[in-house]
This record gives sequence, C-alpha cells and structure tokens, in this order.
Amino acid sequence: MMVVPKPDPITPANLNYKGSALAAFDELATVQTNVELLRTSHLMWCGRSCAKDTSCHFLHYPRSDPLAAPARAERSRYCKDTAHLYNLMGGEGYIPGISRIHEVNIWPLLEAVLERVDAARERNGLLHCDYTDWTKKKDSTAGQLTRNICRDTIQWMGNWCGADYATSIVGLHYIALTSIVDDMCIPPLDIVHGRFCMYGRSARDLVEVMVNEGWGRDAMHVLLSLVRQYLFQYVEKVDFDTGTDHIGLHAALSQFSAVWDSTVYRTYTANTYGAAVLVGRVTDSGPLTSTWLVDSAICDAISMDLAKSALRVYEQDNHIPTKAGATYQHRQAQAQAQTLERQRQIGYHSVYLDLIDDLVLSGAPDPIAHFGRSGFLFVQIQDRYLERRAGRGSRSDRLWTNSCTDCSETNRPMRI
Repeated sequence: MMVVPKPDPITPANLNYKGSALAAFDELATVQTNVELLRTSHLMWCGRSCAKDTSCHFLHYPRSDPLAAPARAERSRYCKDTAHLYNLMGGEGYIPGISRIHEVNIWPLLEAVLERVDAARERNGLLHCDYTDWTKKKDSTAGQLTRNICRDTIQWMGNWCGADYATSIVGLHYIALTSIVDDMCIPPLDIVHGRFCMYGRSARDLVEVMVNEGWGRDAMHVLLSLVRQYLFQYVEKVDFDTGTDHIGLHAALSQFSAVWDSTVYRTYTANTYGAAVLVGRVTDSGPLTSTWLVDSAICDAISMDLAKSALRVYEQDNHIPTKAGATYQHRQAQAQAQTLERQRQIGYHSVYLDLIDDLVLSGAPDPIAHFGRSGFLFVQIQDRYLERRAGRGSRSDRLWTNSCTDCSETNRPMRI
C-alpha cells in the first residue's frame, strides 16, 4: 500500500542539524571509529554548546514535568490506585516521589568503552562478539533469527497501530532494523557503512525512502535514535560486568536506589523513541512534544519489562534495569544487594505509573498513551516472548557472517 506523504513532521524542531536526513547519513558514513560516530551523531542532535553532562538531551533525559491539558486518552485502569492489587515486580505497588534526575554522567563511561572497542578493532578487525546470537531462543541460523524479527515487527506494529499496522512499509523495515540489534551483536559502524543489510536493504536505503516520502525532520529523529541504539547495544554486549575485576557500564548505572539512569539507558537501548515517532506518524497524532515522545518510549519499555516479569522472562535478560550491581561491596553483602534491588524494582515500577498518568493528564494523543502501555499486551500474545519463555537457558554464542546467511564458529564474547 502506498503511503501518502504527510505535510508536516510530527516531531519537535529541537535538533541542531537542519539539513536532509540523507545528507546527515552520508556524513555519518564517513566516520571511521565508534567514538567519532558517537560524537558526530551527538553534534547533529545537540550542537557544539552541549556540555556533555547530564544536561545532554542525546544521551540523557533532563525531564521537565509537562503542563496539564485536557485529556485525549483515558487513564489506564492499571494505575497508581490499583498497582498494589497485582504482583508485578514483587507487588509493592506505587510509591510517590521517585527521583527523575540523573546521578551518573554516562558520557565518560560510554566514550571509555568505545575507545577500547576502537583500539581492539584496530588490532584485530572483527571482535569475537560480532554477529553472535543473543536471543536465548536457540535459533539455528542467522536466517531464522532474521525471519523471526520480521514476524515480531509485524506483530508489534499490530499491537501499536491496529489495522494500520502495514500502512508504512518503510516503517516496518525500520522497526525490523531497530529490533534485530537486540538479538544479534552488530558493530555500529556496519550500520552506517552499509555492511549490514536486511534482505538487501541498508539503513541508508530506508532513510532515502523516508526523505522521498516527506518525513522531514522525523527522519532525522529516527536516524539519530537508531545510531544511538546501535552504540548502546554494542557497548552493553562487549562491556560485561563479570563480577570479578571489572564493572560494566550497565552495572555502573545501577549502584544507587534511584533508577532513572538505568531507565533512560534501557529506553535508548531499546529505541522505543524511534518506534514512538513511527507510531505518531502512522496514526497521524502530531504535532508531538519531546516530553510525550520520550515519556511514551520509557513507558513502553517499562510496561514490557513489567509484563515480562509476570511471565518469568524478565529474569532471563542479560541486562536488567532493576538489578543492583557495580560495587564489590554489593556483591559481597548479599542482603544489602537484595535490599537495593528491591528499592530499584519499586522505583522502576513507580516511574512507569507516574509517566503514564502524565501522558494522559498533559493531553497526549491516545495512540501515544496506548504505545506507552502496550507492553502489557504484546508480551502476553506475541510469539517472541512465548519462545523466550520456552527457550530458557544460556545465550548461544554462535558467530555468524556479515551476510547473515550462515553459522560458522563458536566464540565467547571478547572482553576489551
């Protein structure tokens, strides 16, 4: 079905880069290191005036509470007033006043990991973790994994957009590209250099279609959020917290009872922001504020994790936002670690309940509010999560070729 170009973008005009998304992609394609990719994409989002601290809107989310406005969506039945009735995340329900302020500046942590990646890649080329399988579903080949991602994409879009799930073909291709990086360890430079494609389509091909369809700055938003996601996904796969002599980036964000750092990191790693932009376009819900888009993206990620916790799938994830870690004291003092993890579970749950109410009370369109709570639906009925539940066990470390066509040797992830 042909997509009618929308006359106006639905995203806010808050990016530093004002040119074509295709020109931006071609500029990103010239970089040769992961650190350079991070800095160039950040410059396009924030500009040179950004302090690269917790006020940075590319790697962090310095949130301001939205103003009240007439509601355009119904309040969720599962809310602050009813959460205590159910046994999600331990069943503690809602606690008011959970902090939504960053405590950790991710910039130096992320740059340090990417510098080690670049140094290791300069010495060795492909790292041992590149193109390994992280699905926990025991897919036999990269081809099977890719087919399953395409199935998952259609099912997600059905949950988010209903009967309009296939009205944007390039949107379907985008969701597939943003989903496969969760299941396969893909070097970020491969996405901008065109070495990684899905069924012959590169990321540049998708951006070109978006530009031709009149996405305007919406294409820039989804492009930069995709690059951010690929960087974050790669870092969390190569920078493990092993429990011995190294603290990984994910664990470094998890040393406090406050969970905002891990929440935002989880959201950007999942790229639910890019998906929220697509949902806004498909449902013609614009114009949208930045707060609506990011809050909806956060809620989508948390509602997914809450539902996964009920199915006992959440505990299988390699990187759990509510997990306590990052200091040797927490590892050695098990009781203290359990208390911290309990506090983080309550905080994570309460962040969702605060933000989903804010979406409704600030007048966010119904499709954006629905996107935020859709994890409660799609985790229960999509094949992906049922397969995850049935395929319990350790991650397989099969190494696949860049063409995503076969399975070659087995390697352990490389510590760098």
